[in-house]
Amino acid sequence: MYFVKRSFSRRYLSGFLLGLIVVLLHVVFAVGFLRMQIGEFKNSPEAFCPYYKWIMADTFWSLIFSLMIPFMAALGNSQMTYDDANSGFIMHVLQKKGKIGYVLGSLTSVYAVTFIETVLVLAADVMFVFLLLPNVLPDQVLNSGEGYSRLFTYHVEWMYSKPFKLILFYIILSGCAAGLFGMLTAVCGLYFSNRFTVMFSGFIIGLIFFVLANQKIVNLPSFLLVLPVMSQMYLPSLGCLAAFYLVCVALLFVFQIVGVRKHASI
Repeated sequence: MYFVKRSFSRRYLSGFLLGLIVVLLHVVFAVGFLRMQIGEFKNSPEAFCPYYKWIMADTFWSLIFSLMIPFMAALGNSQMTYDDANSGFIMHVLQKKGKIGYVLGSLTSVYAVTFIETVLVLAADVMFVFLLLPNVLPDQVLNSGEGYSRLFTYHVEWMYSKPFKLILFYIILSGCAAGLFGMLTAVCGLYFSNRFTVMFSGFIIGLIFFVLANQKIVNLPSFLLVLPVMSQMYLPSLGCLAAFYLVCVALLFVFQIVGVRKHASI
């Protein structure tokens, strides 16, 4: 609870606000524009199906939001470890919590808070989309032009049988990716003394995997490319993605332990 309480300091809410700003821009410039066109295309309600128009289902805006996720994570409570390490406050916390307590408390709180903030931001976008657009269910025939395929969308069969379940799945998937980037930023905060280096670390590493996966240079998944409902790459299996994710989480815990020990010995 110690780290969770610290997470709600005003200075750690910038990532959440950034996410809300991106959602607001999507609602105003994408959904709002569609809203104004409803009267002109009232005989084609399938064109305004909200299940295709929320931010992670929009080709352009899903890419923007995916690229913003590392920054949202970096501007949140993941800054705690950097602040502790560079102010010397980490020694006080280590005396109080111990090394393992610090590692577990800091990383789990960063993951949980970043996950929840991302889920809330995307839930807000979904809410506005359904408030502004007619609640038209996806139709496999009328919406065939959308081009959804199991090669580019997880659980694509849910789009026509359980569309809201598909939205929930991708919201949770985005929250998991954000939590991982938050942990990455927290770990980097123990190794780098330059705040901008720490802030951009998640984005740079995410962008490297983005380019490598997009150009098929390495056979590793990019978390930024699998988040849109309509991915721009052939999707790895969920089992492969989960395994890679768990390996990344384990490595971050290892690096966090090494970083904490380094500061404890100074």
